[in-house]
Amino acid sequence: MANRKEVQRAGILEVARLAGVSRQTVTRAMNDMPGISVETKRRVLEAAEELRYRPSRFGRELVQQSTQSLGLIVSDLANPYFSELASEVAKVAAANGWALVVVEKRPGPESGRAELRSLAGQVDAIIAYLDLAPHDIDGIFGNLPLVLLDTSEQTLDALSPSRPRGAVSIDLAPGLTDAVDHLLALGRKRIALVDIMYSTDESVRCGIFRELIRERGQEPTVIKVEVAEDDLHVGRRAVEVAFSAPEPPDAIIAFNDMSAFGVLKELRVRGLSVPETCCVIGIDGLKIGLFVDPELTTLRLDFAAFAQLAFDEAVQLSTTNVSSPLPQSRKRVFHELVVRQSG
Repeated sequence: MANRKEVQRAGILEVARLAGVSRQTVTRAMNDMPGISVETKRRVLEAAEELRYRPSRFGRELVQQSTQSLGLIVSDLANPYFSELASEVAKVAAANGWALVVVEKRPGPESGRAELRSLAGQVDAIIAYLDLAPHDIDGIFGNLPLVLLDTSEQTLDALSPSRPRGAVSIDLAPGLTDAVDHLLALGRKRIALVDIMYSTDESVRCGIFRELIRERGQEPTVIKVEVAEDDLHVGRRAVEVAFSAPEPPDAIIAFNDMSAFGVLKELRVRGLSVPETCCVIGIDGLKIGLFVDPELTTLRLDFAAFAQLAFDEAVQLSTTNVSSPLPQSRKRVFHELVVRQSG
């Protein structure tokens, strides 16, 4: 069989660059939708012909069903945190007449790039959890409106100011303050935080926790656990480490609810009572926390409000002229301490 040079088909972003318009304008022109001038439509169609661009059938079907479509990027839909968030985003998108496309982007800067580029050519805006470097974010998504969830300030500061970008971050400080003060009021003397070790420095929650504990006259205890196959195993390993110490903790704030479930499991296996021997507090407020024994005390995130705020940001960005985008928007949400049986 003769060797043939593989030719990569041009995408919607290439057409948009050649025509000097947004990808949304390309979508309108290719689907004969209102809202663009005759001259702009001609320029788009000529660019598409020059690049031999052919819209995907999937993309055309999305446009026919809804004039606008939203992408959601999460790392693992099997994790209840992301599935609860996706459910709320789906509800708010449907209520506003937007189609929703959900993509999993597994952890690791090199994973899932092809899927992300494909998504960028199919939707009008994206809400995303991403672990990419700023230049990769701008390179993959270009002028597509993008709302980043719970990302670092360093990443936001490094993004191109000419791109339509927004962010909704989770401020852990108020919730952790309530959790620490609650445990101190219960008379707990040795409060520990479970922190997952990544290749970067310690987590934001770890820094907040250390400061809170020291401000209250105690020495912070942080149980650092390497990334395991899942967060349940992180919690179980944290208990193994904590209770091998000369003075084990009498309260544990887990990295999240899933790791808190692992903490509860391992404490029970060891015959240690909760909350009598050790209080346990999770972070996230997953619905399943009501169905473990004892019911989990947690810092609850309002997923519905989180999703609505992110969606509103995406809509605002998508209605902004890409030649003069809004100043980068940064919104915050907070946790609420919900006291149940575990602490």
